[in-house]
Amino acid sequence: MRNRQQHETDTGHLPSGDGLSGAQRRTEIRALADHLGPAPLTAPRTHQILLTAAPAAGLTAVKVGAAWRAASGFAHGRCWPNLRASQPRAVIPGDDGVHTVAFVLDEEQHRPLAEYCRIMLERLQEHYEARARAR
Repeated sequence: MRNRQQHETDTGHLPSGDGLSGAQRRTEIRALADHLGPAPLTAPRTHQILLTAAPAAGLTAVKVGAAWRAASGFAHGRCWPNLRASQPRAVIPGDDGVHTVAFVLDEEQHRPLAEYCRIMLERLQEHYEARARAR
């Protein structure tokens, strides 16, 4: 509900009618959890989820994890993936002697990740359909 609350705050859009806002739902869920007193849960990290899901989809966990790390690093502005996972397109000299390098995603580096995602989503859909039929 935190992301929903943040989205509602960012966009100024709240549910119409009798619907509760993300903040109200979050408060409601927190109160229920406090009342029930479950043991704290730790959310798995994205990388760990991928390492677990990859073999279930017939993929090599380390390859999927490596592709994801490079794409995630690039998406979050990290410098290290730019060296392997992108291609320089322009160099802009600055007045102070510092140069800015413009990078774009290297399709050959990121294509495997797209394929891994497609395969894992197909396996997820197959699993979901099998569970739906079993009911």
